[in-house]
Amino acid sequence: MFQIKSLELVHWDYWQRIKNIPLDAKIITIAGQNGSGKTTLLDALRTLFGLDCSMGRTYKHYARHSGQQTAWLRAVVDNKPQGKQLSNRPFRSSGFFAEDEVTLFCQIQKNGGDWKRQYLMRPGNVDIEEVTEANDWLGVENYRKRLANAGLSQAMSKVLALEQGETDKLCEYAPRQLLDLVFQVFGDKEVLDAYDEAKRHQRDTEEELKRFEAELEGSKTNLEGLRLRVANYHQWETLHKERRNLQEEVLPSLEYHEAREKSANISRQLREARKPLAQADQVLADKRNEVAKQAKALQDAQQQETLLEQEQTALTSRLNHINGKLKPLESLAEQKSRLQKLAAESGADVADAAAQLETKETELLKLRSQRDAVSNRIAQDKATINALSGKTAMPEPDNVRAMRRALNDAGIPHAMLSDIVEVTDPKWQGAVEGVLGGYASVVLLERSSDASAAYRLAEKERYRHFIVPDCVKAHEPKNQSLLSVVKFSGLAPEWLIDQLSRITRVESVEDGAKLGNIEEWITPEAYHKERRGGRSLFVEASRYRFGSAGKTSRMDAIQKNLPNLEAEEDKYTLQISKLASETSALKARLAGVDAVKELSARTEEFDEAARSAVPLRAERLEVGSRLGELQGLMKNATVARTKADTAWQSARMSLSEAEAGMRLNFKRQMEQRSDHARAMLALRRQWRHLPGAWRRPARRLALVQQHQNAHQVDLRIASLQSSLARDDWELDATVIDQYARLNEQLSNRKSETEERRYQNNRAIEATANARGAYIERLRYTIKTYSQNIKELGALANIDVHVEPVKLENDDLLLSQAGLQVRFKFDGKGPIGLNDGEASGGQQVMKSLVLLIGLLKSEDGSGGFVFIDEPFAHLDIRNIQLVGEFLKNTDAQYLMTTPLTHNTDVYDPSDLTLITSKKKKDTTWAQPIFVLQRRQAAAA
Repeated sequence: MFQIKSLELVHWDYWQRIKNIPLDAKIITIAGQNGSGKTTLLDALRTLFGLDCSMGRTYKHYARHSGQQTAWLRAVVDNKPQGKQLSNRPFRSSGFFAEDEVTLFCQIQKNGGDWKRQYLMRPGNVDIEEVTEANDWLGVENYRKRLANAGLSQAMSKVLALEQGETDKLCEYAPRQLLDLVFQVFGDKEVLDAYDEAKRHQRDTEEELKRFEAELEGSKTNLEGLRLRVANYHQWETLHKERRNLQEEVLPSLEYHEAREKSANISRQLREARKPLAQADQVLADKRNEVAKQAKALQDAQQQETLLEQEQTALTSRLNHINGKLKPLESLAEQKSRLQKLAAESGADVADAAAQLETKETELLKLRSQRDAVSNRIAQDKATINALSGKTAMPEPDNVRAMRRALNDAGIPHAMLSDIVEVTDPKWQGAVEGVLGGYASVVLLERSSDASAAYRLAEKERYRHFIVPDCVKAHEPKNQSLLSVVKFSGLAPEWLIDQLSRITRVESVEDGAKLGNIEEWITPEAYHKERRGGRSLFVEASRYRFGSAGKTSRMDAIQKNLPNLEAEEDKYTLQISKLASETSALKARLAGVDAVKELSARTEEFDEAARSAVPLRAERLEVGSRLGELQGLMKNATVARTKADTAWQSARMSLSEAEAGMRLNFKRQMEQRSDHARAMLALRRQWRHLPGAWRRPARRLALVQQHQNAHQVDLRIASLQSSLARDDWELDATVIDQYARLNEQLSNRKSETEERRYQNNRAIEATANARGAYIERLRYTIKTYSQNIKELGALANIDVHVEPVKLENDDLLLSQAGLQVRFKFDGKGPIGLNDGEASGGQQVMKSLVLLIGLLKSEDGSGGFVFIDEPFAHLDIRNIQLVGEFLKNTDAQYLMTTPLTHNTDVYDPSDLTLITSKKKKDTTWAQPIFVLQRRQAAAA
């Protein structure tokens, strides 16, 4: 492995530029105060070699502190041959075979707000200015691979990245971890990993083969499923062919056969239908003769009836003429009788009769007036009942109706107080009616803005009730006021609400008197006491106007009183009838005085009228007798004419029906023949496309024998259609090819799987044999490392014992193998790697022995080690021992130590670098001071 010869820093942390820091020494001590940059210097080397910084820092942390866009790290390392061969140089894999030195560069740039690093290698000692234009920069991974080829393996990188105070970490490794680290450093880990990778590949192949075999089993299942699908498809194809054959060939042939048979049957039926037509002609002739006979009988009956009607008309006219002559004569006879009767009754006192007539007429007028008043009251009560029942509008006074009409015509929304009041307790209905009775027709306006218009209308109509524009919502009192039993369905006048809230409800007058003179109260019987005194506000139930309870009480009272009014009306009617009769008699008595005189004066007139009436009455009797006889004759003639008409109508109807039936039959036959002719023509056209072989009688009869008829074929087609409509049919014809392909693929994959299993088994056997042979190489590596740490222990007066490692060609044994190392200090008992029995100095010595043992090789030692404060927990004696041990080894050491330690820490150093803290008033930190031991003094 190579060693470091010099280092250059540009814009790293707070160092501006430090050129050619000498590092060409075996033991280098970096000393300084805490925070002066010792770990920063080691992190620069770690970053230059592509390693991670310590304490969680990154290269970006240091590059950011300088405030520059670019930072550089440059180191010169040796490339001398290791061993006797000149070509065996550390950087030979990078193409550097001739130069003894190689320059490593790390450029850190700020790119788009983030920091990026890139690396470069040049043979010889090259300055930074010479590579600023280079274009062969390396990425981190490629750079690490080149350094690994030069000896800086991944395991060594892990050791170099140990942080401050962790130099004793190697002795804390488990035996298995230590063995893995040894194999990594000596290059055996790669081979083992390759074997493990091969084993993993073989296991993966085995898993893949198992998966293939499982897939083969699944493919067999799929193949069986495809076989069933193929069978299903063949079954569907057979049913489909049968349905197509029935639909396309059998059904048309049977339909053609049935159409021919049906046409032949119709032809026979039409020929048979011609025979009844001849018989129908004779029946029609007989019916026509019967109609003529009945028509002659009807004509004779009508003539007889007409003659009787003419005679009756003439006699009736003659009778009317006789009655016209007798009517004035009989009127004179009636006048004579009336005058004779009046003359017989005129014997009483005329003056007394006149006085009685005047008295009775006066009483009659009075009774009629009283009866009219009762009749009007009954009519009003019935109208009120209808209104309360909801059949008609509620009757109102004329002025209220007029005001309502005027407001409605003006478009002013309003309500009467009686419309919004509801009494919640029927017991206090009378009290509420008494208080609010005078306000029932108060008008409540919905909009106060309509007040002016409403006032003008009220002035015009001379409306005597209040118009209230401003109304409020009534509150719900909890006291015993009259307002507590009143509910308003709308807004109400505030003054009315106040008035009701002032009135206290009491059960009796006595209870009210106890309240004193100040309270205002009212009883259920509507006795009201206020500041002016007490008075009764009682209102009959028939005149209630507020609320549904008031309407119900009012209607009950009216209905209860209505029979009394009707009885009173009937009493008045009887009295009026009696007086009217008596008045008529008195008037007749007064008229009898003049009847004697008139009867004497008209004696001759009355006698002449009696003589003239005698012959007229005899003639009227004769005419009346003949009219009586004609009534019977007319009735008989009408009956005879009705019977004759009925018989004629019946005969005519029978003839009409017979003629219509015959015409219908004839028309039907003609239509049937026409239809049959058209059907025959359509049949020929329709079945013209049917092949001749299908129309042969022999074939048609064979199909009938097999399938019976077209209906049975339809049923079979429907059954096939239902079967084919199932969802479980396989309709894809490609399933046959899929089955063939899958069968072939399954056979090929089976052969391929068997071949791959054979090859994998051979590979497993070969890998096991190869790893078994490589076990000897692992034993040699352990033997070499054991020898190295024993030699290093001898230099430090430490007896190192390595227990044999059992290595066998077995995965479990290899995974469990570990390197057990024991140390003896100062002749004491053996101490393990991390058993807690070693002191701090012994821990450091153990770790250094294990660490440096990794750097030794057959060609000699080499490489470098970063040790951050190795003497942090050691006393003076242990410091001297560690220093002597480091001198006796061949590696390059870069150690850090604070200035506060004992000066013995500088004893083994060939080169000492002194770092200083950055001062507050300066931008950059001070340079690194170098102290180099003089060779003569060292000798």
